[in-house]
Amino acid sequence: MADRSTAHGAARIGAPSHDERLVVTLAGVTGDTSSRTVNESLLAHLQSVLGRLPEVAEASLFPRSKQETLLVALETAAYPDAIETVRLEIRAYTNGEFHISYLERYLGERRQCRWDRHEQDHNSRDHFHPLPDASTAAAEDRSFPLDLTAVLRSVVFPWVEERFSELWDGENGR
Repeated sequence: MADRSTAHGAARIGAPSHDERLVVTLAGVTGDTSSRTVNESLLAHLQSVLGRLPEVAEASLFPRSKQETLLVALETAAYPDAIETVRLEIRAYTNGEFHISYLERYLGERRQCRWDRHEQDHNSRDHFHPLPDASTAAAEDRSFPLDLTAVLRSVVFPWVEERFSELWDGENGR
């Protein structure tokens, strides 16, 4: 992977190299939650690719506490001292639905946001629940790429990089 350093010295989370590209075809996605099955092969592939990135401390697939989830703990050495932990929780289903949560522990306080694709009454199928608590009341309609890997590459990873910068820029991320 090419050097993708930020101004603060941490490597950026970037797209996999050409031979590691993630291609997932979601033809026939219906949004039918009655047949929602965990997409184990996609999550295992993501674990393999993300687990090799230097920004990732650990990628755990289906841990006992989150049995439908890929947990991705990010390295926090490059973050401000006030940041204790940063992780992504990724859930993907064979019907195209997903939930990607960003969680950070900042000065002892847990903060989170979430990118979702699922049918529900509060927002459009694609939506975002912002910091600090990923509340449903604050959720915003969005339009994400169809492919989950494209969502990670073009939406989630750039957001994480921006968040990293916010945390360094005068600690305004609170």
